[in-house]
Amino acid sequence: MRTVYTPVTSVALILKKNNPAACETGRQVAAWLEARAVPCPIILHDGEGQPTYTIPEVDFVLAFGGDGTMVAVARKLLGRTTPLAGVNFGKVGFLAEISQNTWEQSLTEILQKGVRAEPRMGLRYSLSRQGHEICSGDVINDVVVTRGRLARLVNLELKVNDEPFMLLRSDGLIFSTPTGSTGYCCSAGGPLLLPGIESYVVAAICPFLSSFPPLVLHCDTTFSVTVGEAGTDLFLTLDGQEIYPMMVGDTLTVTGVQERFFLAQVGQQSYFERLRRIGFVQETV
Repeated sequence: MRTVYTPVTSVALILKKNNPAACETGRQVAAWLEARAVPCPIILHDGEGQPTYTIPEVDFVLAFGGDGTMVAVARKLLGRTTPLAGVNFGKVGFLAEISQNTWEQSLTEILQKGVRAEPRMGLRYSLSRQGHEICSGDVINDVVVTRGRLARLVNLELKVNDEPFMLLRSDGLIFSTPTGSTGYCCSAGGPLLLPGIESYVVAAICPFLSSFPPLVLHCDTTFSVTVGEAGTDLFLTLDGQEIYPMMVGDTLTVTGVQERFFLAQVGQQSYFERLRRIGFVQETV
């Protein structure tokens, strides 16, 4: 398949507000772009929950922070074709591929050649209580149902496309996109999904006396969870950035979304090279 590069004539810079190094580098990048007559609006990202700012219509978005910042910005771009890349100021840098020392080289290439981008799917969730929707929206990485401080199991009634599936006793349940499969999902024993796969994972957290291997479902599949006897506090967390309390009788519905976000391919490392770099797999001998 022929690689398509999209021209870049404007860049939005998203700077993590409470990271002085990210803000300083972002301002250096802004000066560099302005010297080349490239419009570059700057937005400060406060890193608390889902941001309320609006990202203007530009050709390219560059985030300065860690993978958490990338996820928050990607949620704002879901459904738009604007490519997103990141300068890494976090610990892992699996999504934010550009290093603090190579941004000039990367941006020079992007301005000269354009940018190529890879579409990534998200998940849509809806939480209902007594027939009324409490919250809904889209995520980039994962939707997680998890117990609170007490080490007590929760009972979850599971359905797939409205068909009763099973009663699961566990510490919770993880719904993960291919993008998020390298995170909590992998730690809970779920598989790694290649980014372009149109599927998502459902993985149980410490299932008790039941065989629940991680499920890989087509993105059009609807999976629902109804809370039975909880025995402890229960919470819904979204991309690790938002949290809602859940109650007995609540029903969570999850499915893939048709909208995509576009992750810019700016590094030279393949997906598998990045897995080795951050320690998911050992280097070959």
